[in-house]
Amino acid sequence: MSIKKDSKHRYRQFICKLFFREDGAVTVFSVIVLSSLLLFFSFLIDYARITALHKLTEDAVRSSVRSVLSAYDAALYERYGLFGRGGTDGQIIFEEMMTANTETADDSGRSGMKLVRAKSDAATLHAATFLGSHNVFSRQVLEEMKYKAPVDFTLDLAARFVPMAGAMKEASIAINLLESMRKLYEKRETHLANVLQLQKQMASMISGSSISMLIPVQPDVVAIEGNSALSIAGEYSSYAAKVIYNQSLTAGEKKLHTAEIEAYEEKVTAFAMELRKVSDDIHRQHVKLQGEAIQELEAARALNVDMLRIVQQANQQPQHSGYDTVSKHKATSTEQHLVPADAASDIEQVRKAADELVKTDGWFTEYRQEVEAQGSSAASIDMEAGAYQSSSLASIVKPVKSITADTLLESVTSLRLAYGAYEQKYIRPASIIVDRQKALDQGQISKQLKQQKEQAGSLWNQARSLLHGLTSIPQMEEHQKVFEQVQLRYNDNLLFNEQTDEATEIVDMEKASDAHMAAEQSNTLMGGLFSGMAGMLEKTRDSLYFGEYVIQRFTSFAPQHLRSMMTGGEISELSHAISFHNQEAEYIIYGFNNPVGNIAAAYGELFAARLAVRTMEGLLESKSLGHPLLILSAALIYGLEKSIEDMLAFTERGSAPLSKYIKVELSYTDYLRLFILMHGADDGASLARMIAAIELNSGTILSAVPSGVTGEAAVSMELWFIPGLIRTLGAVGLLEGKVVGNRYETTQTMGWSY
Repeated sequence: MSIKKDSKHRYRQFICKLFFREDGAVTVFSVIVLSSLLLFFSFLIDYARITALHKLTEDAVRSSVRSVLSAYDAALYERYGLFGRGGTDGQIIFEEMMTANTETADDSGRSGMKLVRAKSDAATLHAATFLGSHNVFSRQVLEEMKYKAPVDFTLDLAARFVPMAGAMKEASIAINLLESMRKLYEKRETHLANVLQLQKQMASMISGSSISMLIPVQPDVVAIEGNSALSIAGEYSSYAAKVIYNQSLTAGEKKLHTAEIEAYEEKVTAFAMELRKVSDDIHRQHVKLQGEAIQELEAARALNVDMLRIVQQANQQPQHSGYDTVSKHKATSTEQHLVPADAASDIEQVRKAADELVKTDGWFTEYRQEVEAQGSSAASIDMEAGAYQSSSLASIVKPVKSITADTLLESVTSLRLAYGAYEQKYIRPASIIVDRQKALDQGQISKQLKQQKEQAGSLWNQARSLLHGLTSIPQMEEHQKVFEQVQLRYNDNLLFNEQTDEATEIVDMEKASDAHMAAEQSNTLMGGLFSGMAGMLEKTRDSLYFGEYVIQRFTSFAPQHLRSMMTGGEISELSHAISFHNQEAEYIIYGFNNPVGNIAAAYGELFAARLAVRTMEGLLESKSLGHPLLILSAALIYGLEKSIEDMLAFTERGSAPLSKYIKVELSYTDYLRLFILMHGADDGASLARMIAAIELNSGTILSAVPSGVTGEAAVSMELWFIPGLIRTLGAVGLLEGKVVGNRYETTQTMGWSY
């Protein structure tokens, strides 16, 4: 206890000595401590004011920039749903708002000290992004359409194709296969027809020659020149008797009938040479024609091999993802559809019937043997003619024997038999040629195919004339000038976005040379439509949003304008209706720089779409015809007839039935939606065409319309205490501004966009 009391006592003594010293040490110490504290707190106050200034400036710039963007082009938004700077000059708004937000920001209306008295020294506004930029434009379109696009409607539109997707898939495969087979089939049949024609030429060449008169085959036929193998053989007995008589005379006896003997021998020699010459010529030409026939036959065989390969490839082809994706989608429409449940399988059976068009290799081998047999038969005539020549010339060699007459008659008989065999098979009644003709004609198939081809050709000419009528519309100069203005804006926008023109692949139905090519092109287009719908249903809806934006915000060409042209050929009114302002959507989709190109492309694809659907129906309607090419031609005829009716329905009421099996009407704009899904509307070229159309209609260059701005403001305030110390902190990079004199200056940059 005594130790603790001593410690307390000593501590009190130390304190008393320290604070009650008379030499001033306490005062100096206190001044040092208080000065340090004052310096520290002064620095903290100014630093806090600087921090508050930064926050105040940031808020002020942000608020001022947003105030600038509050002034937008109202007309541009109301018509196209796009936000772009407009109205009062943005620099003026920014300066005024910066002044208001800084110099009076800390004025709460109450008297007292203001901690931060900020002053706006400079305010500058810069355009950051422009509406003409494809990234900005597409973002605004997507934002607009995500809230306003009738997604359910377009999805329902695609769903209406679901019941027919399976049948359309099989129709696509069947038409592609049958059209490929048809082309090879027609070439093959042409080669086979050439073989038969060459066979006929061989027979005609022999029948048209003089050899039949030189033999002759019929005993009652008289040779033109009076000489024949038969007559010479008949005269030989008389000749031989005279020669044998002279041979029996003794030396010195006068020979008789010398002139007659010499005349007969000269006749035999001349006739033998003539017969041989005719026979050689016939045989040489026959061999040449036979070689050509075999070449044609082998060409047909090669085409048949190609047909077999195509059939095999068709049976192994991959799935059509577009058709399959749509067919798996759940149909949401409530319209009644009567697509037969076995429609796809029925069309598949038509496709498999293509195997019947392929001939076996044995068939060609048999036909070649037939052609070679005809050559052998002709060679027999030549051989017997040679044998007769030898026999006839040998018959006049001395000494003559009466038995030679029988040998000569045998040669004539063999020659007549050889010619008769050829004549019966290939000339008259030409049993081999007739049978081959029937085999190649396949009964009435060839005749029916020819009739169907003529009918389909007539219908295609009618349809083509309707499509061609669009391209023949007189183009007014004022309309073309508008398109030229749009094209300039289009090119400028591509240049602004550093992009190049992109060609759009379009199904041009008018360029189809015949109905079959039109069917193939329509089949290709329908595959593209289903792929577009599949992409929308399975992957992304951006293409849908852009498509709906085009349909909703831009005009399209009403099909009723075409009524007078398609029904009466009157185009005077139509020439006024093809202005750019009536076909903005078509221009965006196809991009032709003339008044008729886009309309022709749109209605050409509309016809192709209808032809694809109607041809599918035709396959089901014609499946009972049996022969696959008859089914194909009949289906095409059906498709052309119904498609022409559909086009007239569009011009009358603006819509047509989707199919005889689906009781729903699709309008022209519905098909435009599908065409946009197929071609796409989010590529650079399409966006540039949208922008060009907007610029033409609004008179505003979107590449010069800011959609985002950056505000830069310089703000300062007076420092209260120690500017030098604050300047030192700024020199080492601890501040965001700088000290000039006794003021602190800072610059704040803030960007904002729609």
